[in-house]
Amino acid sequence: MRRQIGITLGDFEKALDEFFDEMLISRWRRAAGEPQEFERSRVIEQPDHYQVCVEMPGADPERIEVRVVGQRLSVRVPSDEGYLESTYSFAQNIDQDRVSARWAEGTLVITLPKHKPRQIKIKQG
Repeated sequence: MRRQIGITLGDFEKALDEFFDEMLISRWRRAAGEPQEFERSRVIEQPDHYQVCVEMPGADPERIEVRVVGQRLSVRVPSDEGYLESTYSFAQNIDQDRVSARWAEGTLVITLPKHKPRQIKIKQG
């Protein structure tokens, strides 16, 4: 009996694009003098969410850009030498509607709830 795998071609292409973006393009940009990454950040994984803490002393919180798409978080802020940018990839999709961010004493704290899979009931007949 064949076992079906729950991965579609679109999922595979997305994962491949993210891999090449993270492994090749991001490194090339840094080497070419493009965005620099934040020096001090940490990711904490909890059962139902991720938390990312990024230290940005002296940054203007009004100018910080935070974006979430699928399993990726991007944080970007202008600096004297262009801009600083870091991208984080997670094992699970993020519930984009419930993401929150707060600024406290030079640190950006982003809470990213994990997207819970939905159980589908099967109807008979």
